[in-house]
Amino acid sequence: MDIGDFPSWAAGNLVDNRNRGIFAEWLVGQALGVIDPGEVRKEWDAVDLRYRGMGVEIKASGLSQTWNPANTSTPRFDIHKQLQWWDADTDAWGLYDPPQRTADVYVFCLHEAVPATNENVADPSQWRFWIVPTSVLNRELGSQKSVGVTTLNGLAESVTFSEIEPAVEKLV
Repeated sequence: MDIGDFPSWAAGNLVDNRNRGIFAEWLVGQALGVIDPGEVRKEWDAVDLRYRGMGVEIKASGLSQTWNPANTSTPRFDIHKQLQWWDADTDAWGLYDPPQRTADVYVFCLHEAVPATNENVADPSQWRFWIVPTSVLNRELGSQKSVGVTTLNGLAESVTFSEIEPAVEKLV
């Protein structure tokens, strides 16, 4: 069996929420310079990326959805607290009591093009990003489970793709 077509079959639609989220992780990883060529994504790791000793959680949403591409939706980002974590590098597990957010910083990624297409999802200029320290989420939003754009605008100024690394670097 030739599996050469599998990546396209499994992840070829970048507009799909799951694939767009994984693409956003890769996009931010590229901006931070933390993804090595040939590296494979670590599914279910405690954080999405690691940057200079910090855990980085990536959350993605889009104005256009696969099921209704011409109309806009109201973006929401999941920020619920975790009960447990797993470190993919060490295979260590841990429990949180009380629940908490695992990462040190969150990068919220909003794909703004309507309708969304593979081409514009792949274009970093079609995205807007907010970099928010977890301490700010905890202080301002407590146990809130999701956050929208209006609230994000009150917590941080949005940045472009090229501004991601300098914004994260300020938190190191």
